[in-house]
Amino acid sequence: MEKCILVPFDFSNEANFALDHAFELARIAKFPIHLLYVVSNEKQIDEWQFELKKVADAFSQKNSYLVKPVVKAGNLFETIYDYGIEANAYLVIMGTHGLKTINKAMKVIKKFVKIPFILVQRPLIFGEYDKICVPIYGDKKMRAKFLWVKYLNNLFESTVYIVYPETSDSGKKAEINANIMFATSIFEKDAIDFEVVGLPEVNFADNLYDYMGKIEPDIVLFMTDKYKKTILDLKTAKSILLSKEIPIMCVNPRTDIVKIGGFG
Repeated sequence: MEKCILVPFDFSNEANFALDHAFELARIAKFPIHLLYVVSNEKQIDEWQFELKKVADAFSQKNSYLVKPVVKAGNLFETIYDYGIEANAYLVIMGTHGLKTINKAMKVIKKFVKIPFILVQRPLIFGEYDKICVPIYGDKKMRAKFLWVKYLNNLFESTVYIVYPETSDSGKKAEINANIMFATSIFEKDAIDFEVVGLPEVNFADNLYDYMGKIEPDIVLFMTDKYKKTILDLKTAKSILLSKEIPIMCVNPRTDIVKIGGFG
């Protein structure tokens, strides 16, 4: 079955931003975009199918790219997941509405064990993911992120910024260094431009976003379990604002890059 990029849609501005981001990835990977709207009962399907088709047709006509409108009835979280599996989605891009929707986003993301999510709250600015920020810690499970960095680099020839917390704990330091070495081996083998930067462990979330304010990345990759904690740990108004402006890619520990058919 042909793979697709899935965009859960709710007719909000953020959903339109997600559609723009999806197009930027889809047009290079040459996968169709599926636009999904979930209603509470089947009687609403025809009415909303008509409305969603107008959105899809207008976008397709403007960008000369296939967008498939789909309306399903059911529980929001279950239906997004079920359709993602049914449609063979290899990536989901979803608009979010700030801190209040983190828990809702997490319910959806955690179901997609093998499919990563990109969460957006603002319009696409530069059009490509030329700069990728990758916060790393000592957990070996986060190595799944490095393969997705490799994939994005194949699409956009990105520069990668690996950022880690500077810690005095010898055990944590050894684990972080092991992950840095693992990332280095992948990136050097594929001639990916990258930098490694250490930031103070105290208030790491704010330090991370302060650093990203300087380098202006197009996307930041978090493991799903680190995403919520990092966002909730932000204390400064500047960091909170940046967290809304920089798209976030959430990768589950078992996300399987092989699902998308390699890097060719």
